[in-house]
Amino acid sequence: MKPIKAERKTVIFFDGLTVDGYRMPDGEFRVGMTGAGKVLGYGPEWLGRVLSRGGNTLKALRGLGFTEEIEKVATNSGRRPETISLRDFNRLISYAVFDGKTAALALQLALTELALTDFFRDSFGEQPLSIDEKRRLFYEAYAATISPEDWRQMDREEILKLALAEDEEKFQESL
Repeated sequence: MKPIKAERKTVIFFDGLTVDGYRMPDGEFRVGMTGAGKVLGYGPEWLGRVLSRGGNTLKALRGLGFTEEIEKVATNSGRRPETISLRDFNRLISYAVFDGKTAALALQLALTELALTDFFRDSFGEQPLSIDEKRRLFYEAYAATISPEDWRQMDREEILKLALAEDEEKFQESL
């Protein structure tokens, strides 16, 4: 199958937590498979291996409604990444939470808290959050989920990437 020409952007949840996002010609948004695995606490090749090997993990994903509809995309960079739909990415998040991946739990809880806040703000006639406010809320919810043990398991560079600008002074003091 010939790759579909897609627009690529980095989707930033907060500085240090990103995935490659793609907009297809029909307007559909998709997630790069490599980044999806990494953001959930697996390796970059995890999803590709699951799909090629089959087995219990793929069976469990199918049970959650994972479609296995992979699209190869062509980008201006010449790369041909493989992508999954946002719906399938949501299924991967659920699977990874059940699999005990703290990164996935933090992602799921932060996304849910953000969505709930938006719905409640709307119901009470409040203005929608700005993207900066959304990133701050997301970061706070994500960071609150990661236990001290999980933070210790992350390497120093990963932790520093997650720091907000105002946190930098605190990190410098603790170095």
